[in-house]
Amino acid sequence: MAEVVVVRHGQAAFGTDDYDRLTDLGWQQARLLGEHFAEAEQYFDAVYTGTLRRHRETLTGIREGASEARIAAPDAIELPGLNEYDSDILLERYIALSGDMLDGEAIDLSNSRTFYRLLRSALLAWSRNELSEVTESWGDFEQRVRDSLATLSAAKGRVLVVTSGGPVSAMLREVLRLDVDTMVNTNLQAKNTGVTRYFSRGINFNLNMFNALPHLESAAHRHLITYT
Repeated sequence: MAEVVVVRHGQAAFGTDDYDRLTDLGWQQARLLGEHFAEAEQYFDAVYTGTLRRHRETLTGIREGASEARIAAPDAIELPGLNEYDSDILLERYIALSGDMLDGEAIDLSNSRTFYRLLRSALLAWSRNELSEVTESWGDFEQRVRDSLATLSAAKGRVLVVTSGGPVSAMLREVLRLDVDTMVNTNLQAKNTGVTRYFSRGINFNLNMFNALPHLESAAHRHLITYT
């Protein structure tokens, strides 16, 4: 039996010209998670990430916080299937389809509430194949996450996976057979450095924990919890 620990990346630079990098807070979240792993003596036999900068930086922060050879030792294997969907193009195509006004006002995607409200609608439209000229189809997204799960199913021991909120929720949909609405709602609840854990025998994954923040639950660190 393998233990697969899936971590969403730390807070990224929402509202800037380069989202794909951790903020100072995101680095702090990752290092605290690494400290938690070390204190709990949770050592990893294999490490997988997507290919995005925020995935690599989160893993670096975890390793810095852990400062333990057995945690830091495994070289990360990059799986493109663990990358996030292209939210920019999905929002662009959804707005082109539905119009550039929301409640009678021009859309401001720098506002996080507006961004996530529209993203939810865009994801549902994408799942219904209503958006044209997108980077990948909904089916292709689900298949690459499914393929990543198949790769992880061959791993042994305790496995660390650093990815994004979309693949985290797509894995959950695959394992629990969730409907799309539930998956999308779950996706939008994914916390930065949230920990989801599965136990697996081959291709059979069993959920043990979802979206937990054992490293941020104390009163001293609770203010560091973020979703963007």
